[in-house]
Amino acid sequence: MAQSFLFLSANTPWVYALAKELAVDAPVTAMQLYDLPNYRRLRPQWPEEDSTVRRRRVVMPPGYAGSLERLHRPLMRGIIKAEALRLQRQAGEASFVIAPYPYLAPWVRFVAPERLVYYNLDDYALYNPPRANSIRVQEDELIAQAGTTLCLSTYQVEQLSKRNPHHADKIRHFPLGVTDEFLNPNPERAPMANTVGYVGNLADRVDWPLVAAVADLLPEVSFHFVGFLNGPRDLDQMNAWQRARHAALARPNVVYEGGVPQAEVRQHYWRYAVNWMPYDAQHPFNLAACPTKIMDAIASGRPFVSTPTPEVRHSPEWIAIADDAQGLASLIADALREPPPARERVEHARANNWRQRAAQFRALVGDRA
Repeated sequence: MAQSFLFLSANTPWVYALAKELAVDAPVTAMQLYDLPNYRRLRPQWPEEDSTVRRRRVVMPPGYAGSLERLHRPLMRGIIKAEALRLQRQAGEASFVIAPYPYLAPWVRFVAPERLVYYNLDDYALYNPPRANSIRVQEDELIAQAGTTLCLSTYQVEQLSKRNPHHADKIRHFPLGVTDEFLNPNPERAPMANTVGYVGNLADRVDWPLVAAVADLLPEVSFHFVGFLNGPRDLDQMNAWQRARHAALARPNVVYEGGVPQAEVRQHYWRYAVNWMPYDAQHPFNLAACPTKIMDAIASGRPFVSTPTPEVRHSPEWIAIADDAQGLASLIADALREPPPARERVEHARANNWRQRAAQFRALVGDRA
């Protein structure tokens, strides 16, 4: 059976990464959807333009997916249906339509269940608490209609299955892959001695008091943080977690590197002797997320240490896990003293790249077609 794939709202790198790999063997369209203010603010670019992915960007007036959705519904449904039919003519069979967000539910009601995939990336209600109920109503509609629901995180598989017990058998775990650019080509090259690195979000998802405590326990180790700092600079204007971040970054053995372009992120994973993810294990976003840094850090070949967020529990052989400062400090000290074989870690990441994820995706949705 011929396959083709239409990705709606392919606005994130990981949705596009899957589309790109599927396009190696099948017709694929990736459609970005923006309202005009966000389009002007973000000025989005495609991650690449050399693959065979057909790229379409749709820019709409404000409210087209919210308060004015009913008004724009016929147009949005028509745009999606036209692209799905174009792919069907090209492949000879109905296209798979991949919907990564609940707000897409009213626009994909025409899609046959066996051809509709709900690709859950996060707990979307957390981003807009006042609209949490309506978001979940739309999400439950997608789950009921879709032949397959794929969740980046195990936590979301569990939560969505509890909320939709009659559809639990079609809700599957489908974690993020890694892009080949993050695979360290020279993992045996010596890293910066006695360093621990963190790359990514520097907001309240990080357990900053824990960071400070670990840094105090290992005064001879240099802790590096890479990412953009947001929020007030005046201590008096900071809230509790921002003050905790300020205190952690002020430690004498903590180095704030600043933000870096996306193209340079991999170099930071490769340069540190140990990478870590000191996340608040009970933070709602951390519970529901599949952090990109898990596979990106493993792909560096360096040891990786983390707090016990749900997704790291899938890789205990590759991630050292502890839930308090003393435990994390001990794991870091052990990794600095006797790092595990680097090449094996890179090869594990290679076996979980987006090419492998694309093959798994075909098998998962093909079983339902």
